[in-house]
Amino acid sequence: MFNLKQRLQSLRMLSSLGRFLRDPGSLESVYAIAGSVQNSPMAAQMMRHMLEKPGIAAMVSEGWRPEPIDLDALAQQPEGSLGRCYADQLRAQGITPETLIDPSPISSDRDFIIHRLKETHDIVHVLTGFGIDGYGELGLQAFNLAQNRSPLAVLLIFGGLLKALQDDEPLEGLLLSLSRGFELGLRADCVVSHRLEEGWDRPLQDWREQLGLAPEQAS
Repeated sequence: MFNLKQRLQSLRMLSSLGRFLRDPGSLESVYAIAGSVQNSPMAAQMMRHMLEKPGIAAMVSEGWRPEPIDLDALAQQPEGSLGRCYADQLRAQGITPETLIDPSPISSDRDFIIHRLKETHDIVHVLTGFGIDGYGELGLQAFNLAQNRSPLAVLLIFGGLLKALQDDEPLEGLLLSLSRGFELGLRADCVVSHRLEEGWDRPLQDWREQLGLAPEQAS
């Protein structure tokens, strides 16, 4: 049956994907894709899937939220700690924590998941070792798809592959990064279900071993 709502949703997704192909390096184009899937049935499935994770369910039931990020304090953490590595990465990018935290209130389980995925994005970059270049970002999206069933990840991966074909770029590096992301995401525990921000002082390697992200575990 003709379903106007689903058709409009599909048109929004296609429109945002076209914008991404024109300017893949723009955050605005990524946000447009995110907005196009936000209220879709696929997004609802992702929310349900994530809320089945015991760690996520506990955070929601307890109303847990991480403490505000103090980048100066994290930069003073021991070398090799999660907090120090995170601070070093953000400073190298010229990013402040304020740009990563959604200031809107959390009034539902759905809101919590949206906040959690955004506020942990760069932490997961550090934990997985995926870089912030094009290959690294798409590799991380493959990881997110395997871990969280993210519809945004599907569209970004699809868009990245189309862009590479459109520009007649080599595929080897991109495909290897995607392959590593899928494998790592399937092997590892659900990363965002852990209260990572309560362990800034822990060595990065300890976190990786606990979560199943250590190189020897991902090979």
